[in-house]
Amino acid sequence: LVKGFWAPTAATWGIDNRTCALRAIPGSDKSQRLEFRLGAADGNPYLVAAANIAAGLLGIERKLTPTAPVIGNAYEVEDTLPPELQLATNLRDATRDFKSSTEAAEAFGPDFTEHYATSRDWEVREYERHVNDWQLKRYFELI
Repeated sequence: LVKGFWAPTAATWGIDNRTCALRAIPGSDKSQRLEFRLGAADGNPYLVAAANIAAGLLGIERKLTPTAPVIGNAYEVEDTLPPELQLATNLRDATRDFKSSTEAAEAFGPDFTEHYATSRDWEVREYERHVNDWQLKRYFELI
């Protein structure tokens, strides 16, 4: 996630607010809905859906009270939110957070959580082993 690139980088919600991670869309009784804006195109849709459902159920079971909805541009308030509402901006940090999450282990089970985190650690190592196009262009210019 990169701040300022049309994707939320914090756990925010708002009513009909397209800048928030969770957008509550009001309407008639038959058309009210939620839009989850964090599941990216490169995410496994089944895991994204399962995580959203698990988070909702966890909130209901623990009787959690949501924060106040963001009014206005959520991107402008993300840096002022408490650390627990900040989202990881790279795969390494996201994997670390996932591994240490008791909620993830509760939702998916400890075996799956460990296996999935291990696969993401491998992905980070593979990514770091390779030089990307930006690095080639940038650093060949300097030589």
